[in-house]
Amino acid sequence: MEDLLHPLKLLLPLFTLAIYLASCGSCLFSYPLQVGLVLGSMVLIAAPFFPTRTKSLIVLSCFLYCFFLLLARGVTNSAMVFAFPQNRIVMLEGKLQEDSSLSRSGDQLLRLSLTGCTTKRGYQGSASGVVPVLVPVEAVLVASSEVHVWGQWDDTETILYAEGIQVLGIPPIALARRTLLEALQRRLEVSIEDAQVRSLASMLLLGQLSGESFLLKDKAIRCGCAHILALSGMHLHFFILLAGFFGKRLFGPFWGKRFACIFPCFYVLAVGPKPSLLRALGMYMFQLVPRSKQFSLLVPFYLTGFLQIWLFPFSVTSFAFLYSYGAFAMILFGRGLPPIPLLNTALAIIGTGPASMMLTGTWNPAGLLYSIPATLLINLAMVFSLLTLVFGSWFSFPLGMVYQGMNALFTLGAEKIWMLSWNTYVLFTLLLLTTLVAFGYAKRVLQTKRRREYALELCLRFATCDQRAAAERGVGDDQEIWTELPALETGS
Repeated sequence: MEDLLHPLKLLLPLFTLAIYLASCGSCLFSYPLQVGLVLGSMVLIAAPFFPTRTKSLIVLSCFLYCFFLLLARGVTNSAMVFAFPQNRIVMLEGKLQEDSSLSRSGDQLLRLSLTGCTTKRGYQGSASGVVPVLVPVEAVLVASSEVHVWGQWDDTETILYAEGIQVLGIPPIALARRTLLEALQRRLEVSIEDAQVRSLASMLLLGQLSGESFLLKDKAIRCGCAHILALSGMHLHFFILLAGFFGKRLFGPFWGKRFACIFPCFYVLAVGPKPSLLRALGMYMFQLVPRSKQFSLLVPFYLTGFLQIWLFPFSVTSFAFLYSYGAFAMILFGRGLPPIPLLNTALAIIGTGPASMMLTGTWNPAGLLYSIPATLLINLAMVFSLLTLVFGSWFSFPLGMVYQGMNALFTLGAEKIWMLSWNTYVLFTLLLLTTLVAFGYAKRVLQTKRRREYALELCLRFATCDQRAAAERGVGDDQEIWTELPALETGS
């Protein structure tokens, strides 16, 4: 398995490229047989040039092709297919893939996995795929709920503007989740009087938006820091560190880490299967496997992506999935660079640049400056939000102070907006990575030079000796150890 470590690093660009192609719904996934033949031909051509790596090359190629097939299944199942022409369909039936989210218009945005459709004349037929639906309701609809919506398509026939909705059924687990979320939301309403401060706590702990949330979120988007307000691996890592802090003191280092995964699992079950949370939780669970650390973070990263796409195939077309894996892939690219404070935050922002330009057409590099203090404020806000949720309004005042600091920071960042195009982004990224690699190479040269100046060579030589047992008469085991040191220059 050690031989696979270097090829795994070379596999990371292909892994990231496949995720980007899946988010775009590339037609390449419609030809799995042709892609398999091309990949197999490349392996046959490359195998003679790497005789010692042939087995590893075959194993990694099979893994990459299986990953491609899983992505193809997700892309194919997400494409909308109707039994009738789409312009004649006015009713849809399906199941929610994620919890609904509030839009700026006050409607709830659903990602509906289709199971059926109805035309204007009442004809019913089959349907498949995932379609976004805007519903004029205020209550949050939980994942796995079966609903029936009716309305009109937009001009591009990609979003259904629903005029009404009927909930056909809610599974018991989803119903329990909704009850828990409503209870926690009421707890925050009682403990925090300020609506804007309460909206921040709700975003960070429960992942739910309110009308007041967009006041802060819009400023964060303009200064390139929108990612730190949405539930992501950073937020789950906070709960993992908190649970591990108490677990290690109660059960020791080994069992404390195992105990620490209980609370994050319940947290993900409560707030819903969001792609970034699933990625962070899966990687943490795989790192708990004995001896997995010697393979760095690459193996847990690949296995988590493989398992997540297998269990949640519809998530491959969501931008949340792309943001999560694109950001962490860039962090893995940067491993081995010289240690710089908050380097992972900067790499994550650079890694989400292509996804941001795919979504909005531009990318704001100002997030590199504002994300560092904003991340510290977010961690403080999560601490005080959790304390307020548990102990009541005692900690709402420091939470309000943190909110004021975040609002001032985002207001400052929103006044000066830098937007980069694709060409400028590529040049900026190459320049930054070249600078970091140059620093890393210089550091390694200095370490090598210093090691050669102060190295001491030791030579152990065992002389021929009598191997008779010590209990017998005569000489026992005689051994001599000689040390040979290089000539050392002596000063005055």
